[in-house]
Amino acid sequence: MLLLTHYFPTHRGGVEISAGRVANLMSERGYDITWIASDSDAPPEDMPKIRFVSVPANNFTENKLGIPYPLWSRKALSRIREALANADIVHIHESLYQGNVMGARMARKLGIPYVVTQHIGFIPYKNPLLRFILKTANKLVALPTLRGAKAVAFMSEITQAYFKSLGFEHPATELIPFGVNTEIFSPTGPSDKSEFGFSNDLPMCVYVGRFVEKKGLPILRRLATANKNVQWAMAGWGPINPDEWGLPNVKVFRNLSGPTLAPLFRAADLFVMPSVGEGYPAVVQESMACGTPVLITTETAEGYSPAKPYLNAVPANDPDQWEETAKRLLSDLDSLNATSESISEFAREHWSWSRCVDRYEAMIQKAVAL
Repeated sequence: MLLLTHYFPTHRGGVEISAGRVANLMSERGYDITWIASDSDAPPEDMPKIRFVSVPANNFTENKLGIPYPLWSRKALSRIREALANADIVHIHESLYQGNVMGARMARKLGIPYVVTQHIGFIPYKNPLLRFILKTANKLVALPTLRGAKAVAFMSEITQAYFKSLGFEHPATELIPFGVNTEIFSPTGPSDKSEFGFSNDLPMCVYVGRFVEKKGLPILRRLATANKNVQWAMAGWGPINPDEWGLPNVKVFRNLSGPTLAPLFRAADLFVMPSVGEGYPAVVQESMACGTPVLITTETAEGYSPAKPYLNAVPANDPDQWEETAKRLLSDLDSLNATSESISEFAREHWSWSRCVDRYEAMIQKAVAL
């Protein structure tokens, strides 16, 4: 299998982290995997059975604009051609990135089947030009890539519905939510706020993700400003720097990722993510697996409808309602924490990694056989 992503998991984005976990588990099942991604970050060191190929890329669009879209060099594209010579199947995560699109085109010319995992649909950027560019690119670039695949897996219902609205139809389409390691992300384990420099006597909220516009950082800043007695753990990185907000109740954690996030989820009373345009983020599932209640956008809540009864959701463009809802939830911590067991049980039942990888393996085996 040739795996194509724009970054490696060390970049700490949801797409590449998801790709890494699926690939690592499939390599343990005997799949021979070569993974090509941009050299913006080093390959992971904890996947010994996978061959990694870092290719030259220019990442100025993310560094300057906050848009994660590395531009691959001609040398990078030649490395894809070399890897295709030994590939029986190509697995692409996201249909819009340059290297992934070129890999799909090369695979079609060589008669090598490919499958796509589509994580993201439309991102409602504030900049109307960016919105126009994304919509046009999805129609002209993403749709042909998806239509040429032997199978397409959507990570969320909202992403699936978006591409259907663009006219996408495919006989081999599946909804495969991101898997969660429910042994690591569980209610059992360290959960002390003081371990992260917070008081155990005050409410604590946690946000995990990149510090960028579409994640709702302005709303998070407003919530943290509104009540100084609510503590905020901000785990992530990006062009927006919460340290510059000058709020004593906000602490930034830039070095937490993967399993090290589990104690932070358990210590928190509420996970908050006002993000838009990204389907159903893995960190929402991981928080729920730890039994931590979540407050997300109504758009994100549409990503996996069976989870709706266990969610608190607010429209993304209503800051007043975000403030009111957060205040109401945190004013009664006993009632909020009483939902922990049912939330974690739901996550274990629906999002185990074994279930996720079983479905990917069946999809890929069928695509190779066609």
